[in-house]
Amino acid sequence: MDYSIQALPANTLHAEFSGESDLDLITRVRAGNSAAFEPLMRRYNQRLFRLSRSLCKNDTDAMDILQDSYVIAYEKLAQFSGPDGFAGWLSRIVRNEALMRIRRNKLVDICSIEGHEPLELYKENPSEVLAQGQLTKIIEQAIDQLPEGYASVFVMRGVQQLSTQETAVSLDLEIDAVKKRYSRAKMKLRQHLEQHIQAEGLDVFEFAGEHCNAVVSNVLARINQK
Repeated sequence: MDYSIQALPANTLHAEFSGESDLDLITRVRAGNSAAFEPLMRRYNQRLFRLSRSLCKNDTDAMDILQDSYVIAYEKLAQFSGPDGFAGWLSRIVRNEALMRIRRNKLVDICSIEGHEPLELYKENPSEVLAQGQLTKIIEQAIDQLPEGYASVFVMRGVQQLSTQETAVSLDLEIDAVKKRYSRAKMKLRQHLEQHIQAEGLDVFEFAGEHCNAVVSNVLARINQK
């Protein structure tokens, strides 16, 4: 899938819908207004991309998974019972799509969550990394090396700043499992990175600008063909 498209112009329709609730937008889409699906995608693009990226550990695969998940969500929108919990519903679709792709491509061993080998970070001088402005990339690489079951929980809790309950709903896990995996994920990250990784607002696995526009544009084109 080609994501190198021109950035979309400012969308006045998106601005018009921006103050509406998820349920209001869903109601519009169900009534035949496919354009109302765009603000829903933009509203959750960052969160869902981070989830997808934490599972498949590859930007291109993560974007493909996100796009396919949006199309599935659009087609199955009538199955959303609401009125709340749309973000969790979308997250479960993304998670299922990611795990299907992982199994199909054997990108990672999804069963090897327990007993994973200790994390080995790239051996770079911390001062040099900071001086070159590469800290965020090193943190992303460190997260990528976590087992699948730990990485997704850590990204949802530590990066996306979701609550334990929200993370459990998004990943279809028990609350105790979320707590356990989050704790173990933090232990597997080097001590000198923890203070940076857990800082609120840390921008890792950023998803905005051209990439955000590309996914929105591609999904709208696909759903409007149906």
